[in-house]
Amino acid sequence: MADVWVWVMQQRVVLADRAERLRKELAEIDAELARLEAAEVVIGQFIEAERAGEADDRPWPPSWSGSRLPRVRAGCSWSRTASRPWMRACCPPTARRS
Repeated sequence: MADVWVWVMQQRVVLADRAERLRKELAEIDAELARLEAAEVVIGQFIEAERAGEADDRPWPPSWSGSRLPRVRAGCSWSRTASRPWMRACCPPTARRS
């Protein structure tokens, strides 16, 4: 009976370690998803501005180079995956697509 108890404890430790690794991986995936959604918003806004003839084609200032891009307020821009009521409430109608 003691062998079963030891095996159960070992399995619990193994699964706890695996759960922790999966939580970390999920956090990394969520961060990447947020970055891609922000890029989707910026690109969508540029395409809409380009279609309206209002695109700003000036080069980026040197201070925006590399990974230090301007921040986009999360949740207040168009995203094809955002279908929550707060999303519809804070976005202009031209930015919403479903």
